[in-house]
Amino acid sequence: MIIRSMLAFVLAAGTAQAQTKWDMPTPYSDGEFHTRNVKQFAEDVKASTKGAIEITVHSNNSLIKHPDILRAVSTGQVNIAEFLLGQFANEDPVFAADNVPFVAPGYDAAWKFYQAQKPTLEKKLQGRGLRLLYAVAWPGQGLYTKDPLKSAADLKGQKMRTYSPLTSRLAELLGASGV
Repeated sequence: MIIRSMLAFVLAAGTAQAQTKWDMPTPYSDGEFHTRNVKQFAEDVKASTKGAIEITVHSNNSLIKHPDILRAVSTGQVNIAEFLLGQFANEDPVFAADNVPFVAPGYDAAWKFYQAQKPTLEKKLQGRGLRLLYAVAWPGQGLYTKDPLKSAADLKGQKMRTYSPLTSRLAELLGASGV
C-alpha cells in the first residue's frame, strides 16, 4: 500500500490469541474511503485467521475521539486503531514530515518519501509498543485557492485548512487563519 502526503496508520499492540475480539476506533464516517479500507482490513484479518481474530470497527469517533486514539492504542485501551498520524506532530515531528506542502507531489514521489520515512516511523512507533500495519495513500499536500496566488502575501488574512500542528504553524507564518 502506498503512503501519501498525510499519513494514516493502523497500529496494533499485543498479540492475538484464539477467538480474540478487538475493538478498532476510526475517526472517519462510514462513507469515507478510510473506513471502507478499515472494514475490508477487518474482514481480511477474520478470513485469514479463520475467525480467530475478529475486529469490530467503530467509525465516526464513536468509540474514541480522534485526538485520543494514539494514546488509547499506546496504553492498551484498544488493541488496534486507525488515525491521521500527522495530527500528533506535537508529540514527535517525524509524524508530520509528509504534511509539508509540495514535499512529495504525486503518488510516485509520495511512495518514495514513505519508503525513506518508514524505518524511522516504525522505530518511533515501536518505542511506544506499537506496530505499523499499513499506510494509506492520499493526494499530495498543497495549497488550494479560488484565486491565483502571486506571492505568499496573498494568503495574509485568508482562512487556510489545517490538520496538524505543522500546517497550523505554516498558516500562522503566512498570516492566514488556520481552520
